[in-house]
Amino acid sequence: MQRAGLAGLGSVAALWLLLLLALASLAGLWSGRIVEPGILGARFPQEARRPPGSEVRGVEPPPEAATSRLLRPPSQAAQKTFRALLTLPGQAGEPQEGPGESGQEPPPSPSAPRSRWERLGAARGAAEPLSSSSSSPVRGGIFWSRALEAQVPPGFSAAAAASWLRAAREGRVVALERGACGRSSNRLARLSDGSRACVRYGINPEQVQGEALSYHLAGLLGMQERLPPVALSRVEARGGGGGGGQWASVREELRGSHWADGAVVSLARWVDNLTDVVAPAPWRAEAGRRLQPLAAGELRGLGPAQLVELVQWSDLILFDYLTANFDRLVSNLFSLQWDPRVMHRATSNLHRAPNGGLVFLDNEAGLAHGYRLLAMWDKYNEPLLRSVCVFREATAQKVRDLHRHRNAAAELLRLYRTQEPLAELLGFLSDQQAQLLQDRIDLVHKHILHCKAKAAAGAL
Repeated sequence: MQRAGLAGLGSVAALWLLLLLALASLAGLWSGRIVEPGILGARFPQEARRPPGSEVRGVEPPPEAATSRLLRPPSQAAQKTFRALLTLPGQAGEPQEGPGESGQEPPPSPSAPRSRWERLGAARGAAEPLSSSSSSPVRGGIFWSRALEAQVPPGFSAAAAASWLRAAREGRVVALERGACGRSSNRLARLSDGSRACVRYGINPEQVQGEALSYHLAGLLGMQERLPPVALSRVEARGGGGGGGQWASVREELRGSHWADGAVVSLARWVDNLTDVVAPAPWRAEAGRRLQPLAAGELRGLGPAQLVELVQWSDLILFDYLTANFDRLVSNLFSLQWDPRVMHRATSNLHRAPNGGLVFLDNEAGLAHGYRLLAMWDKYNEPLLRSVCVFREATAQKVRDLHRHRNAAAELLRLYRTQEPLAELLGFLSDQQAQLLQDRIDLVHKHILHCKAKAAAGAL
C-alpha cells in the first residue's frame, strides 16, 4: 500500500511538471504575439491607441513603453527603401535620412510639466458627446456637420503660436541634443524660456523652405492649428550677424553638427506626449485593392470619436495633395509593394495629441521638394484626393476663394513675408512652382464640385 501511494504521488508530480511546462510555453507564445502589429488591423485608431511614446513633438514614454510599441513594424526594410528615394543623392559624407528619421524620438524627461495638450485633453474628457446617434454627420451631401466639427479637439491657438514664435526668435538656444528629431543632422534645442524645438537642418535648403512654406499655406487654408509653430533661424555661432547671440551658448555642440555657418534652419515647437496614428478604414488599403471612398454613405454606424478623426483626416488629405507631400500617408502606400499590411501600421509624420487632436508634423517634403518629384509620387497623391468626398466647409470655402481669385501663390508669399522675418533668406517658389500650386488648388476645387454633383444625384 505504501509503495502504491508513493507511485501515485510520483504520477501527480509528473502531471504538475507537464502542466507548468505547458503554461510556460503558452506564456512565451503570448509574449511574442503582443508585439505583432497585424492584430490591430481591424480596429479603428482610437480603439488601438498605443501607450504614450512617439516620434515627433515629444512623447515621453513610461519605462515599460519599450516593450509595448504595438504599432512598430517587425522589419524596417521597406522604410529603408522608401527613405532612400526621399531625396536626390547627396555629397559624400552628407547626412542621409534613415528609417523613421523624419520625426522626433522623445528624450527622457519624466519630470516635464504638464503640457497644454494634456490640460486640453483633461478638459475635453468632460465634454458633451455628439447630440445623438441619429444626427447626420454630413450636411449638404458633402460637408461635415457643424455639431461634428465642434467636437474636433483644438490644436495650437493663434495666440499660443504667436507667443511661442516670439520666444523662439528672441530667446537663446541653451542646449542641443542628438537623436530626438529625426536625421542625424537635426537637433533638439532647449530654449532660454524652457521650451524645446526640433531644429531641422535640411539636406538641401528647399526642405527647410518646404517646412516653413507648408506652415504658412496651412494658415492660408485655415488648418494651421494642426501644425506645430515653425520659425526660421540663421546659425551664426561665431557671433557675427543677427543670429550669433541666439546660438552663442551652444558653440561647442555646433562644432560637431557639421552645419555650415550662416545656414538657415527651421525651429518647430516640440509637443509632449504624442502617440502614433493608424490610417482609418477608408485609407487602410492593402496590396492590390483600391482605396475606399470617404463619402456620406460610408459613414453609417461610425461612432463620434471615429467621425471626429475623419474630419481631421479630410483636411490632411487635401493639405498633402496641395503641397505634394510624399512623406506621410503616401510613404505607406508606396511601401505596399513590399509590406501588404503597412496601412495597418503607424502613419509617418502624423500623431495624436492627448486631447485626441491630430498633429501634422515634419512637412519639409512639401511644396518645392514635393513639386520637384511629382512624376514619382502623384500616382499615390491623386488617388488619395479622389478618395475624399466629405470636407470641412471652411476648407472648401478657402479653396474656392483661391481658385476664384487665382492668387494662391501671391497670398502665400504675402503671409510668408509678413509673418517670417527671415523669409528673404530662403527665397520663395519659382514661377513654375507657383503655377503648380494654383493648378492643384484648381483641381481640388473641381474635385469638390464633382463630389457635390454626385451627392445631388444621389450617387454618394
